[in-house]
Amino acid sequence: MSCQQFWVFESSHLNVDSWNHCPLPVMSEVPVIPKLDNTMGAIFVGVLMGAALWGISCMQTFEYFSNFPNDSLGSKVMIAALFILDTVHQIFMSHVLYTYLVTHFFNPAYLNVVVWSLVAQVIASAFIGFIVQSFFVYRIWILSQNNIPIVAFVMMLVFAEFGLTTAYFIKGLSVTTFTELPRLLRLSQSVNAVAAAGDILIAASLIFILYRSKTGFSRSDSIVNQLILYSLNTGFLTSVCALLSLITITVYPATFLFITFYTPLSRLYTNSVLATLNARKKLRLRSTTQNSHSMGSDTRDMQRNKSEPFAIASQDASHHLAIRVDKETALGYDAYANPTKSNTGYELSVFGSTRGHDRA
Repeated sequence: MSCQQFWVFESSHLNVDSWNHCPLPVMSEVPVIPKLDNTMGAIFVGVLMGAALWGISCMQTFEYFSNFPNDSLGSKVMIAALFILDTVHQIFMSHVLYTYLVTHFFNPAYLNVVVWSLVAQVIASAFIGFIVQSFFVYRIWILSQNNIPIVAFVMMLVFAEFGLTTAYFIKGLSVTTFTELPRLLRLSQSVNAVAAAGDILIAASLIFILYRSKTGFSRSDSIVNQLILYSLNTGFLTSVCALLSLITITVYPATFLFITFYTPLSRLYTNSVLATLNARKKLRLRSTTQNSHSMGSDTRDMQRNKSEPFAIASQDASHHLAIRVDKETALGYDAYANPTKSNTGYELSVFGSTRGHDRA
């Protein structure tokens, strides 16, 4: 009988006199597991938030293709590409978490190894950010009536972010352990800084242009106010996420706290475009229900201005400006509407074709 079998047998029979025949079994050394709250825990929280936002993007993608079947092919391809990239990004981040916490569970040495999917998700994020920001820059181009200086400046930030993120991905391919990661710190900070600057500038430009489009006519101003609100909401969330990622990687460079905010950023980008396009249905209903009230309000405005002799000229100018708001601002909001379909009025210029088989 071996010593191991002896110890099992004797322990069950409590034969103390026989214990001296075999030495005590040698216990294997238990590995020390480091605290994972600000490393794997941070990734875990980021993946959870990303998964929740991915579910929202699934719903919004389905809503888009269901409600707007007559949108242009370019718009549909853009949404399909964003959804695929978003899904791939979520798969990569889920693979990262599964590898560290399941495949190599109770293996502290592997926690220093950089998983390939952690690097691969960077390039997926780069393309998502580039597509979404380019979409909003095109809206600025339409709304600003082809304002080249502002569009060129914003587009420079978009290309800068895409270039820096691609450079981070290329350099990250040579990184095999997290001890090598500090050499990419400056590059990572630059990516987050440029991303935050680009998102803030895009949101500010859209809000400024839309605000200047107000005319005093309640119908057009109501639509403009809604567009301002959408622009503020979409730009605010992505900007805050990018700023928090920049702050955490600067203050806590030895942790993964920045991944908590960097992971859902791609999901927020995708949802911002989907929310913008899907909001057209809500704006159509709002425009329809308020049409009669706003026309009455505009009539009262005209009557009031007739009593003021010096306001007649400005009223005429506002009338032309209102037409510009009703058509160009709406067209900018629906930047990817099918240009081949005839737009004969405000509703069509905002929402594309309203033929009988389109869903309300």
